[in-house]
Amino acid sequence: MKPTERFRQRYVAFSLAVEGKPPSATEAKRLVHEHFLSFFGELGIASLAFKLVSYEEGSGMGIVRCERSAVEETILCMALLSEWEGRSARMEPISTSGTIRRVSRK
Repeated sequence: MKPTERFRQRYVAFSLAVEGKPPSATEAKRLVHEHFLSFFGELGIASLAFKLVSYEEGSGMGIVRCERSAVEETILCMALLSEWEGRSARMEPISTSGTIRRVSRK
């Protein structure tokens, strides 16, 4: 694949809390996937090139990958999370970068 055919990716670091506590890794993966799926739909997630790259259970910090042109939509989707399975939830975007190393430093 030529470099011009590849998508330009960005990484967005976030913090996640459900009722004030960080959820487990499996719960966080399910929450993030279901929330983005309900917001964008199957086709939107495919065009977004969305992927949960990493999540740390103890601190509730994680990183998602998305297409460069969809960073604003990704951040908006994160900010709109207020409830999950009847419990209060919050996903707060922290920083955005083109590399995982840089986004995880902040």
